[in-house]
Amino acid sequence: MEFEQVYDLYFRDVYRYILKLSGSEHVAEEITSDTFFKALRSIGKFRGSCDMRVWLCQIAKNCYSPVKSCPLPLTRTRSSAPVKPAFCGR
Repeated sequence: MEFEQVYDLYFRDVYRYILKLSGSEHVAEEITSDTFFKALRSIGKFRGSCDMRVWLCQIAKNCYSPVKSCPLPLTRTRSSAPVKPAFCGR
């Protein structure tokens, strides 16, 4: 299966999974993007011992875990409400 097909087939599942974990559309978009980037780089390591969806969601969970626990200071947006940045170490 071509990677483009993998992306088209599983993007929505991975996005929904992270959206449910994070509660943030922005975080879900970023983590989903990171997930498919990492999956593309390591597709050769996929052994097929589990469903592709499970493998991708595990990558997504691993991408999300540091974000979830990252204590970042609050910043202000133009609309003035304090906002906690989604990612650390970038």
